[in-house]
Amino acid sequence: MSNVFVVLPPVCTREEFARLTGLEVKGGSVVLGMCNQSTLPTVKVGRHSLVNVYQIIQDLGAGKTEFLPGDYS
Repeated sequence: MSNVFVVLPPVCTREEFARLTGLEVKGGSVVLGMCNQSTLPTVKVGRHSLVNVYQIIQDLGAGKTEFLPGDYS
């Protein structure tokens, strides 16, 4: 068995996050809805809202197993 390492950006667009996680097959609005409901952490860069991948990785490392609406409000 070999280890697989994946390099992830600290933040990414909603579209890129959907592609990286496989959520794109659920439809383009799924990640948008998750961001709007504060299910995913986001950061504002200028006028763009990006998914905070770094925060997700930190939370998973701390034992978070569920991402629920309002978690990041």
